[in-house]
Amino acid sequence: MMNVIVVGESGIGKSSLINIVAGQQLARTSSDSAVCTLAPESYGVRIDGHDFLLWDTPGFNEGLTDPPRTNCSAQLYSFLQRMSLEGKIDLLLYCIPASRAKMTMVNNYQEIRSVVPSTTPVAVVVTHLERHPGQMEDWWANNGGDLRSLGMDFVGHACVTTLPDSSTRVLPSSIYERIAESRKALRSLIRRACLPYCISPSVVAFPSSPLSLCESTQTESEGPCASSCPDFKTYPTAATSSRLPRGRTPSFFPRPAGLSKLWV
Repeated sequence: MMNVIVVGESGIGKSSLINIVAGQQLARTSSDSAVCTLAPESYGVRIDGHDFLLWDTPGFNEGLTDPPRTNCSAQLYSFLQRMSLEGKIDLLLYCIPASRAKMTMVNNYQEIRSVVPSTTPVAVVVTHLERHPGQMEDWWANNGGDLRSLGMDFVGHACVTTLPDSSTRVLPSSIYERIAESRKALRSLIRRACLPYCISPSVVAFPSSPLSLCESTQTESEGPCASSCPDFKTYPTAATSSRLPRGRTPSFFPRPAGLSKLWV
């Protein structure tokens, strides 16, 4: 089972992201920015037949309470250090808001990199794109280069909305479409980052019925299956004669010169 750790500021939508990937309510969510996840919690999710543990973690900041209830950042870094020492981090999902690149994003990214091994794959998830004009992916086309220019390198990205797919309220159809698109993008990102050489069953097509021999509808000159199988290659065959002398078999090789009397 592979470990995917979701990190980011408090209120960025980490818990909602986990619920979207799972397709059900697993992690507790809150709209109260003063509440942060106090300790890492894991949730099992299956993607394309593979089992993952998605970890909800404390945010980089402590919320807006004064004084803060707990040091969420210290909890996060302690957890990352322990998981790194045990070699149990398969992927880090770094969540950022859909805004211009800020130094806070860079500082948090550098903090992550200072704790985990340099070989740990880190992917970025851009949230709060439910109202973004055009396609959600357009955000990356316009801003992805800025993140790279600031020294933030990622193995992949996903531009999503983390709005809950709730049945208790009516949302515009475009929002439901973006929620479904976000679920697909996140699951694909996790699978590709953790299993780069694994082919998703969703892209593998199998024949709906057993293979059968082609019907013999071709002409003699076309050869077998020539009319129904365009990739079938025909080769010249030796002509057999019904008048061959008894005991003689057809030969594909030319008769050597001077051996006509010995040919029986």
